Amino acid sequence: MSATIVRARGWAWTAAASAGILAATSAIAARGVPDWEAEVFRVLHDVPRLVDHALWLPMQLGSAWAPALVASVGWWVSRSWRPTFGALVAGWGGWWLAKAIKESIERGRPAAELSDEFVRTSAVSEGLGFVSGHATVAFACAAVIAPYLPRRWRVVAWVLAVTVALSRVVVGAHLPLDVVGGAALGLLLASLWHLAVGAPRMTYGT
Repeated sequence: MSATIVRARGWAWTAAASAGILAATSAIAARGVPDWEAEVFRVLHDVPRLVDHALWLPMQLGSAWAPALVASVGWWVSRSWRPTFGALVAGWGGWWLAKAIKESIERGRPAAELSDEFVRTSAVSEGLGFVSGHATVAFACAAVIAPYLPRRWRVVAWVLAVTVALSRVVVGAHLPLDVVGGAALGLLLASLWHLAVGAPRMTYGT
């Protein structure tokens, strides 16, 4: 790969901002579900079941196997170990860290935290909600691979990550702060990876 590898200060700012967002959302989630979050959930969740089915496939990009897929893409586009191992380290590391945070915060999923009028009976009800492992994995993988992609494909990577996060709220698996906290965790891990090993400096050209 011909791109110059640097440890851009932008990743330090991203890491600091992500850590702050994760801390703030964790503090709120530990106290329960604020009214405004419940209302945002209701708006996003109040869609036809057909939307749930349409979101199923892109939602898998936040599952536990997604880092392996992104690692393969990273090697294909760059022939560099950095995005390949970065996707595995940040993606799988984020998956397990999300589980640890869930045990610490102990906030349930929407079906456990909200009244029946807010949540469809088809929504996931088992397990803990904060933070979303899917959002964590999706944003970790997108942030790891983004510097190695042309601009148009970077946009695709970020759009897919946002789609994964929103889909978890739409299908009733998570509350909004669950996915915001998960996205922050994923960005934090990817930023730390780039700071540790370096990454190509992103430009706004093709």
